[in-house]
Amino acid sequence: MTAFLVALRFLTILPLGGPVKVDHGLFVRSSTYYPLVGLVIGGLLWGFYRLVMMVFPADLAVGLLIAFWVVLSGALHLDGLGDTLDGCYGGKNPADRLRIMKDVHLGTMGIVGIVLLLMLKFFALKEMLHFPSLRHWLILIPLAGRWTPVFLAAFWPYARAEGGLGRDLVQEMGKKELFRATGLAWGITIGFTGWLGLGFLAILLTWSLASGWFFFRKLGGVTGDTMGATIETAELLGILFIVGVGP
Repeated sequence: MTAFLVALRFLTILPLGGPVKVDHGLFVRSSTYYPLVGLVIGGLLWGFYRLVMMVFPADLAVGLLIAFWVVLSGALHLDGLGDTLDGCYGGKNPADRLRIMKDVHLGTMGIVGIVLLLMLKFFALKEMLHFPSLRHWLILIPLAGRWTPVFLAAFWPYARAEGGLGRDLVQEMGKKELFRATGLAWGITIGFTGWLGLGFLAILLTWSLASGWFFFRKLGGVTGDTMGATIETAELLGILFIVGVGP
């Protein structure tokens, strides 16, 4: 339970469980429960969507849903997406790209990337939620998306020389954490959705592999920012897949 609460407070703004002393080992163990945090997020999104749909038109309800989605994570993953885009497309070599990613100011690529992602997410969610048979995916997509940073941390090196939470996660990630997180994410998703869920997860696995390879080529490995960027893009890709093949 302590490890789950650490994961919940790291990936969301939910202040549950009171203060907990977090050491490196506990932080790494908490990654096992990232998919369960995604499940909590998905459940809250589902409840929020049902609530706003009773009051507002469908388009406005989807817009409010996306805003609530961002607020739940404290925009942590969007910040990572913006920094990653600025660094990967603004630097001339890995060291220069990592330096740009640490800059607190957001550049053109970061701003454009965040705007495009939120715009595409709006239209994709609007289509997905139009079909009652697909609305349960609103719960499962955040769950599967938060499996991706565990996969990246397990298979790719850390890009920076200096320490940080991302470095702890990447360097100390073990097979136990990966297998447990994968079992939770894949077991719950496939258990509720069957073959469609298997195809959905295969797409996210492929995207995670491609993202890790891209970051390794551009940066020499992964960082906390790149893991956040992968969560955001994997969620969007998952919604697009469900809209494309689900109805």
